[in-house]
Amino acid sequence: MSNVVLVGATGDIGKCIHECLKNDKIITFSHKNTPELDSTHHYLDLSQPFSESELAGCFSGVETVDTLIFTPGEALFELIQDTTLEQVDGQYNVSVRALITFIKVLLPKLRRSRRASIIVISSVWGTYGASMESIYSTFKGAQETLVKSLAKELAPSNITVNAVAPGVVRGKMTLKLSEEDIAMMLEDLPQGRLIEPREVASAAEYLLSENARSITGEVLKINGGWYT
Repeated sequence: MSNVVLVGATGDIGKCIHECLKNDKIITFSHKNTPELDSTHHYLDLSQPFSESELAGCFSGVETVDTLIFTPGEALFELIQDTTLEQVDGQYNVSVRALITFIKVLLPKLRRSRRASIIVISSVWGTYGASMESIYSTFKGAQETLVKSLAKELAPSNITVNAVAPGVVRGKMTLKLSEEDIAMMLEDLPQGRLIEPREVASAAEYLLSENARSITGEVLKINGGWYT
């Protein structure tokens, strides 16, 4: 049984990852209380800065962590001239600052593991960028660069670091789009369908497997042939 830290456990992808890893010992974090999760759960608003000491208190008594999975992200559909700096700060806090803070706090515990992994759920827009989502794309891109850099930095510690970059996933973020927008998007998708959250979770599950121990510093694209 592995010790897993799952950040963003209540999102569509996070829930599926939780289901995939249900046989492991899971510590979950989300922006709302979720007593239905079979895990040790902590409430944490990632859109606001939090300290390393505050986060470290959530791991009192936990000596070793085998896996950190970071899933949070919230789309921001806005022209850059209409985007407030408060919105920019919120996106940065969720996608970059929180991720770095979790890694810094958990790194000593990850190093104690025989084989540790860090997985970040990024986005197709982190690689290619998107009009009207420039801020979201910027910070998802920052996640992918961090993954590639940390993979080299942490390889001597036997820690793999990878990202999964999904395309358009069926779920809460997609529901923010109009039916017309979704129809237009489906026309642009080579497979003509939305990606299911379970597909993204399965990709993360594979990266945690013994067969993926030499895979590190990669961005695994799950996009149905979109932007290949």
